[in-house]
This record gives sequence, structure tokens and C-alpha cells, in this order.
Amino acid sequence: MHYGPVMNSHVTTRGGLLPIMLAIGSGMLAMGVAMSALPLELQSRFASGTTMIGVIMGIQSVATVLSRPRAGRMADRLGGRNTLLCGLLCTACSALAYSFVLVPVLPLSMQQVMIMAGRLAMGLGEGLMVTGGGVWAVTTVGSARAGAAMSWVGLAIFAGLGIGTALGDVIEAHAGFGRVCLVAIALPTAGMGLTLLLPAPVRPRAGDPGSGMRWKYLIGHTWAWGLTLGLSAVGFAAISSFLVIFYADRGWHGGGWALGAFGAGHVIARLVGSRHVDRDDVRPMVAAIMLVEALGLSLIWLAPGPAWAAAGSFLTGLGFSLTYPLLALPVLRQAPAAAAGSAIGLFDVFFDIAAGTGAVLSGVLAGVAGPRSPFAMAMLAAVAGCVVMFVIRTPDSRQIIDK
Repeated sequence: MHYGPVMNSHVTTRGGLLPIMLAIGSGMLAMGVAMSALPLELQSRFASGTTMIGVIMGIQSVATVLSRPRAGRMADRLGGRNTLLCGLLCTACSALAYSFVLVPVLPLSMQQVMIMAGRLAMGLGEGLMVTGGGVWAVTTVGSARAGAAMSWVGLAIFAGLGIGTALGDVIEAHAGFGRVCLVAIALPTAGMGLTLLLPAPVRPRAGDPGSGMRWKYLIGHTWAWGLTLGLSAVGFAAISSFLVIFYADRGWHGGGWALGAFGAGHVIARLVGSRHVDRDDVRPMVAAIMLVEALGLSLIWLAPGPAWAAAGSFLTGLGFSLTYPLLALPVLRQAPAAAAGSAIGLFDVFFDIAAGTGAVLSGVLAGVAGPRSPFAMAMLAAVAGCVVMFVIRTPDSRQIIDK
């Protein structure tokens, strides 16, 4: 399987991916800016409870799940660049929808509808950005560096989220929700401009092996790796939806910075570990980093003070960081080049389902057992992911037989 010109140098790989990372990062920054501001805005403006906040935050993941089939097929047909461009447009529209809550003549019910519409648009944008950006990156650097490509794309995604959440917390506190919306519109708009300046990569032709491949031929080779990714993503869902609420409930300050600590751990792991992800057997490394994630979540769950919770958030980001590129490797190695978008799209569905259901379950659990309980649930999920890695067989490196 070959996706494009092979670049063996780590420096060359980073340099070739830098414009793509910047374009993806602009959209994820916008998502992060809104992510830390929305739960507090829902509490203060609508007096929403934890369950409702979990449902509203989880709407984005539902939309992302529904967008994956189309995003994968779009990336295979139109290319990753154009798919990423559509995702950035949806992200800007999402922030525009959020801004309608500031229109005083709209009733509260209509303002809530606009926030939900914004979450739907953000979910669609996320699906298109992640799938399109991943396909574009792998096409750019070649199959020999597919793991590193996915790792650097993930760095752009979670660095954007981490920086964006801290930035959103600061903007919300000092300038209000209106400025949050303006920043969240401007960032993906700038990313669209950058994307339009970049040349479109060569795409596989419609008659190439694997083009038009259905998901049922990919699912058998994907489900175990996707399940493990989903178990790892429960921690991300708990932290992104309820870490700020947990801090507020305990009377602690700096919830947005604790979210930023998650992003910092994620970035550090990507910078240090990206050169080690292209390996034949990913299982031992995945098991080890998921144990680190479980340790971080346990620190948040048992934290006696904000510093301990922030340290736990950092460790969770450190452990969660490389699960995606490592687990994507067995999937990509068995997918024909013309079906790379569909393969990534299917794999990402597991993350989306886990993030969405994790947010909803976290909200329900927080309402019953308190806002620290979602982190105990996520810790158990991470331990379960380690168990899956111990029982699954070594993947066959051969491609899926074309149908």
C-alpha cells in the first residue's frame, strides 16, 4: 500500500505537514475556545444541570459520528484538502450559531436551539477536518511514515484544543461570551484562507484498487482497534465536559488551565513519541500508555486540591496522546490507498461514539454521584483498554482483499 512519496526524515515530515497542521489547528483552536466557555455559559444563562450539559456537549459527537461515512467517502473522492476546507467552513458556522444567544430579542428557548445547532455544525466540522486532514497528511508523507503523519495531525488537533480551552477560559472571564464567539469565527476563517493557498494533492483515481469499498469489508479488521480507542476516549470525554464543572463545584479556580494541562501532556507525548509509533506491533506501547492515562484519571478522581487534579489532567493527556496514531496503524496498513478515507472514517467512528456516550454518561453519573465520579468511570475504561491489548492477536500486515 502506498499513499504518496515517502519522506524518511523526521524534519522533512514535520515540514511537509506544517501547513496542514496549521489549517487543522485553526479549526481545533476554535473548538477549544468554545469548549471551555460553553458549560459555564449554559449554567449561568440557562441554569442547565449537569445532565443537560452532558447532553448538549454530547450532541457534537453524535453529529461527528453521522458525518464519518460522508467524510470518508468525500476524502476518497474529492481529496483530503477539500474535505478539510469544508470542515473549517462548518466550524466557523458553528461559532456563528453560538453568537445568536447574545441577540436579546430571541427567547431563551430559541437561544438554546441555536447552541444545539452550533454543536451539530461543530460535530460535522470535526468529522470533516479530522478525516480530511488525516488523509491529506498520509498522502503527503507516504505510507512508510503513516503513523508519524497521524501523530503530527493529532498534535495539531489536541494542541489546538488545549490552547483553545485555556484561551476560551481567559476570554470568557475577561471579555465575555461575545468575544469567545468572534474568536471562534475568525480562527477557522483564517484556516480556510491558508488551505485555499495550498496545492491539492494527487488523489487515487476512481478505478484504483479499493475505490468504492464498503465499510462492511473494513469493520472486521477495525473493530478491536477502534474499541480500544473508544475506551481511551472516555477519559477525554469526561475531562472535556466536566473538568471545569468539577473545579467550580469544589470552589477551585483555574479549570480552563487544568484543561490546558491535558493539552500540554498531549503535545509533549506527541513531540517525544511521534518517531516511535511506526512499529510492527503496537499492542505493548498502547497498553503502557493507557495505564498512564488510568493513573492520571485516578489522580483527578481522588484529588485533594486543584494542583493534584491538574497533574492528573496532564498525565491523562500524556497517556491518551498516542493511542490514536498507534491504533490507526493496523487499520491503515490493511486498507487500499483509494479507501484510506473510508478506513480512517470508520476508525474515527469509535472515538466519536465513545466521546458522545461518555459525555452523556458523565453527566448522568455526575448528577447522581457528584462531579468527581465521571473520572472514576473513565479510569476503569482505560484499564479495560489495556486488557483488550493483552488479549488481541498481532495484526496481519496484509491489505484487505479488494471487493
